[in-house]
Amino acid sequence: MRRREFILNTTITTLGASFLGAHDLLAGCAPASMIKGKTRILQLDLVTSSPLKELKEFYTSLLEFPLLSEQNDRFTFQAGETTISFTQVDEAAPTVFYHFAFNIPENKILKAREWQLKRTTLSATPPQLVDEKYPAGIRHFSHWNAHSVFFWDPANNLVEYIARHDLDNSSEGDFSNKDIICASEIAFIADETKRISDEIMSSFDLSQYRQGDENFKAIGDENGLLLVIKKGVTWERHTDAAKSPGSNKTIVTINANKGTSWKPGNYPFEIIVKK
Repeated sequence: MRRREFILNTTITTLGASFLGAHDLLAGCAPASMIKGKTRILQLDLVTSSPLKELKEFYTSLLEFPLLSEQNDRFTFQAGETTISFTQVDEAAPTVFYHFAFNIPENKILKAREWQLKRTTLSATPPQLVDEKYPAGIRHFSHWNAHSVFFWDPANNLVEYIARHDLDNSSEGDFSNKDIICASEIAFIADETKRISDEIMSSFDLSQYRQGDENFKAIGDENGLLLVIKKGVTWERHTDAAKSPGSNKTIVTINANKGTSWKPGNYPFEIIVKK
């Protein structure tokens, strides 16, 4: 199985088969001294139509990320090497949410599960991702050699901790929010997946990560992946919390060896390079 199927299940018949394999395609961020790839997500600027106070309390109090700044309509927190900002928007659109993942040490998925269960429930594991060696709530993405846990935040963002076993980033001790290494995935939702992914790859001299098709592509490497996903899908369809995202404003700052910025004409996306 691959990773696409496990985050996303399409409601469009023609997309069904292609989403059976995407989540295996992602892998994560190591501390700066360990990073060997050329892609890292340094900053995420996202929007929310949910109450900002609830979202701030979730990330800074419940998950204990440091609060960097706060205004009436915006707050920013630090998640490992990545800064993340949420800005309030007026529209009460039910599709204003995202999927992003955090890399954790490759040996701490069990401890991460225990830590998160003290704070939230976990999204149930699809049957095809169950690893009998691990307890409920842990997903096995064998094609990516990774295990992860998923949960929702108050704004319906689908959040993930992912332990990528191909990365040499194991660490000792109990799990805490200090084991969040960086944001290693952010999803762009678009109708024109081929055009968007081709433009990103050519703009920043990036490559497609392992397999992909016209409905799902992961661009970058295990330290930072830009996901381009076909619009019109349902995330976590196997659960009672199934939801379909829209093409929401997404500004991502990365490091790359080429390019300065990219912004498609008909989507609210932007990628900025910080050298």
